[in-house]
Amino acid sequence: MGTFLDPGWLAPAVLEAVQEVGQLAANTDLTLAQFALAWVLRQPNVTAAIVGASRPEQVNDNAAASGAHVDPALFTEAERLLASH
Repeated sequence: MGTFLDPGWLAPAVLEAVQEVGQLAANTDLTLAQFALAWVLRQPNVTAAIVGASRPEQVNDNAAASGAHVDPALFTEAERLLASH
């Protein structure tokens, strides 16, 4: 695990940016994971996202993201918040 997890991802500035993106997600009634998956699925070069789940409710959450309608401006804001990280 130590070689997979970049310690920089746990820097306070990164965690703060993720919390701000989480608030964007909450404003759309999505979890952060659903918001992220909806962002991936809207990419024109993505046909399908490979997701994992260890519990049935995670499958339901993933499926809900596939039909989410999110204002593209929110994704643009999320990209701005995370761009420097």
